[in-house]
Amino acid sequence: MNRFAATALALPFLLPACRDSGQNTASPGASPGKSDTPDELLRVTAHPTIRTERPASMETSSFLIKNTSELPIRTTARHTAADREAANLSAQAAGWDSETRASLAMRQLVKLADRMTEGALAPLLADDFSCSSLIPVDLQEITLPGGIRIIRGSNFQSTAEGLFTELSGLRKRVGSQEQSALSFKPVGIETGATGENFTTEVLVEVAALKRASQIDATWRCSWTGEEEPRLTSLTVTRFRELHAPDPLFADATRSAFRQTPSFAQQMMSGIGSWSQRLTRVDDMALTGHHGVAVGDINGDGRDDLYACDGGGLPNRLYLQQADGTVRDHSAEAQVDFLEDSRSALIIDLDNDGDQDLVVGTVALVLFLENDGAGVFTLRGGHPGSPGPYSMAAADYDNDGDLDIYVTGYGQHRDGAGARGFEATAPIPYHDANNGGRNLLLANHGQFRFSDVTARTGLDQNNTRWSFAAAWEDYDHDGDSDLYVVNDFGRNNLYRNEGGTFRDIAAEAGVEDMAGGMSAAWGDANGDGKPDLYVGNMFSAAGNRVTYQRRFQDARSAGDSAALQRMARGNSLFHQKADGTFRDVSEDSGVTMGRWAWSSGFVDLNNDGWQDLVVSNGYLSSPRTEDL
Repeated sequence: MNRFAATALALPFLLPACRDSGQNTASPGASPGKSDTPDELLRVTAHPTIRTERPASMETSSFLIKNTSELPIRTTARHTAADREAANLSAQAAGWDSETRASLAMRQLVKLADRMTEGALAPLLADDFSCSSLIPVDLQEITLPGGIRIIRGSNFQSTAEGLFTELSGLRKRVGSQEQSALSFKPVGIETGATGENFTTEVLVEVAALKRASQIDATWRCSWTGEEEPRLTSLTVTRFRELHAPDPLFADATRSAFRQTPSFAQQMMSGIGSWSQRLTRVDDMALTGHHGVAVGDINGDGRDDLYACDGGGLPNRLYLQQADGTVRDHSAEAQVDFLEDSRSALIIDLDNDGDQDLVVGTVALVLFLENDGAGVFTLRGGHPGSPGPYSMAAADYDNDGDLDIYVTGYGQHRDGAGARGFEATAPIPYHDANNGGRNLLLANHGQFRFSDVTARTGLDQNNTRWSFAAAWEDYDHDGDSDLYVVNDFGRNNLYRNEGGTFRDIAAEAGVEDMAGGMSAAWGDANGDGKPDLYVGNMFSAAGNRVTYQRRFQDARSAGDSAALQRMARGNSLFHQKADGTFRDVSEDSGVTMGRWAWSSGFVDLNNDGWQDLVVSNGYLSSPRTEDL
């Protein structure tokens, strides 16, 4: 039986928070000039524990029914609360005719993607079906460094060729009919007065299965009929085609981790698998939200990886070897904590030239000192956040030490141990202001830290549902400013004014009210000024529903517009000469990042321009077209 060699913190789950205490608890021998600064870290001890790992797969038949008791339970109502809630998820049961029609259209579009013969398409088309060309006649091509070709066009003439011929020609642009995949995402719907006729706006993707080629387009599809609607017309409104000589990246995960059994045992099983094997006592959260940190732990010039994980599963430290593989160094480094950990930082906290470690656990924000060879000593933990999420580091006061900003998301844990929106609903949903408190932990040297959030002005607008933060001297005045991304509403831009902060997000034009997940600074347009990209949630269903009359009649105009904005997706802001920002998201074509999490600027093809990389995905039902 395999065993995890894990280190568990000997701590209670709930500890009192220290907020700007001002107490004089400096460590003996503190450096001159900082002796009167507080040290709010609690002393923490860790002890090893051995936990037996359950089998990777379980034969459910061996413990279903056997050794169980059946207890008759009398229902007290015709429908339970869960039944009523489930009914709301059915468009038909909830009376959402537009969503019912969108589902019917999607069912027909899936058939359209699978049809291989002209005769098989006939039942999907009305007798008077008309179609524009699926490929524009005014194709214009540009070639980027690395041989990447981008082809666009906007002139889509009517055609007499028929849909089968047009689809075949479209697929051939990226390969062949057999070596391409056609997928659809309905993002808008308009219903007619009779209810039998309606129109959908559909995002279309044609991807090659064996080549680095892809087509993205938008179709306007008109339908007639109720049970099995047929297409009456199809018009293309947007088209973009991309080709690369070779794939830009290859998945090297398995080869890099081939000598690390713990990776396959732990990381290659999804949250669904582990949630069936670990209890809520261990703080295993279905929503995940566990981050990673990259840095050179042992000073060999190669980046290493620290991966946080859910409660009951150990965090892992993977050291990169000379051949590009990694080995598990977690136990030797004494950093394989079992507490639910949401984020980590690999940074030099004490200016001794090696990389130390900060881990945001469910109990404390932990600070660990590196001995230079990749073994860590636990120096203490700060209890100021009841449930830290992500962290970001910068020297906000220019004193030579890196300080830590910690996002708090939800307010607290309830009696059942739930956190975040599982414990408290965001109110109002599109502009929630009942979230957790973020912290700025000032570094006073020698692993002494204190909460300076209030005294630096960062308690202004500090009850949002914060997911992430990003430091940048965006105004080029010599100090680090802070952008905070909030779920369920508006974000914050705290301008650093000599060590104190002021939230200027509204006047700068970057409140970006949406489901914020991440932020990245970079020069998107090459003008030398930092621009801002914000990762949000794109929702096909949200784009359809929020523009329906039934939805808008039940809400004020302002609320409807705000919720439409939440469904739009990611945002890109260009900084203007006066330090304010202009929203260029839709013009730049960067909104549809699916359910986006972290994002970053990087020059992928070495042409001098900053490209964007967006990680996305989430738990989903078998129907995946809305994510």
